[in-house]
Amino acid sequence: MKNLNLVRTLCFGGLIPFYSLSILTFFQKSIFIIDLFSIYSLVILCFLCGSTWLQLVLYEESEKIHLLKIFVVLFPIFLILIEILLKINLKIFVFGLGYLGIYLIDQKFLKNLEYLSIRKALTILVLISHIIILIGIYTNGI
Repeated sequence: MKNLNLVRTLCFGGLIPFYSLSILTFFQKSIFIIDLFSIYSLVILCFLCGSTWLQLVLYEESEKIHLLKIFVVLFPIFLILIEILLKINLKIFVFGLGYLGIYLIDQKFLKNLEYLSIRKALTILVLISHIIILIGIYTNGI
């Protein structure tokens, strides 16, 4: 993969808001910080859905992946409804499951093993940040 260092830097740089906001919840009891985390998570998850959709479009046609294409296009709409309708702790949990689901789809269809290994590390680290913020929510009584 060309520009692997740039891709890695940009990908891991995207973790900065996840970790800064999740750790900040332990020092600042503010729903605003948690809302920022939730919105950032929503945006990144929607971005990953678009990226996954592109991979599915480029994948050699198969009848099996038509449903996956529909899923990754409709999933961001579902996520927006989650953002609007659910309590914060449930949003964070569902978003975490979304990251795991998108990674599992990408694991099956991505051909670039270098990028897939980056995605695996990122998914694990994003899930950890979601766990950290959930702990912050429950310990601060937000």
